[in-house]
Amino acid sequence: MIVGIGTDLIEIGRVQKMVERKNRLSRIFSEEELACAGLNSTTLAGNFAVKEAVSKVFGTGFFGLEPYEIGVFRNSKGAPYVKLTGRAEKMASDRKITKFHVSVTNTGGLAQAFVIGECL
Repeated sequence: MIVGIGTDLIEIGRVQKMVERKNRLSRIFSEEELACAGLNSTTLAGNFAVKEAVSKVFGTGFFGLEPYEIGVFRNSKGAPYVKLTGRAEKMASDRKITKFHVSVTNTGGLAQAFVIGECL
């Protein structure tokens, strides 16, 4: 059963500026995420859009949790997936969300994510 749907759109250029200045990266991305994505602003923009979309699935935005608690990674085929920690993990458990379906696209200087939260 679908529990929630979230989407987000972010300018890659905004993330590129954060990368260049190394500004706020640790408040948004975990060390593990940064190690996997490197400082690729296109990938990080897509990941940030996924984080926003997941927070919308929760129906709260980032109220009550930190962006780095929503980890975004890629499997061996390059498909994105979400790994939650801390309060984000508790929110998912409280809402009985057991799976997130994630889609990310980058085009025209923008990164867009679409996330469906599902209760199996």
